[in-house]
Amino acid sequence: MTSALHDRWAWARVLRHRDPVDGAADLLARWTTPEVVADVLADRGRGLTAQLDALPTERDWVGECGGLTGAVLVLAEVDAALR
Repeated sequence: MTSALHDRWAWARVLRHRDPVDGAADLLARWTTPEVVADVLADRGRGLTAQLDALPTERDWVGECGGLTGAVLVLAEVDAALR
């Protein structure tokens, strides 16, 4: 399995709420990894939101999302997954 194919499978597993061809994975991949998005989704975005609210967290969620832009994109995925 090639790395690109593996990445597509990893993103497809994480973004089950998305159509695989909608481009969400490509956009997220610029900023973060499927593992980080999976963790944020599992946490329902609570840790990431807490860090954005300047509350203490055990993880650097924003850093793992690739910065503020990545964090916003990941939170959009949380919103989309919860709909």
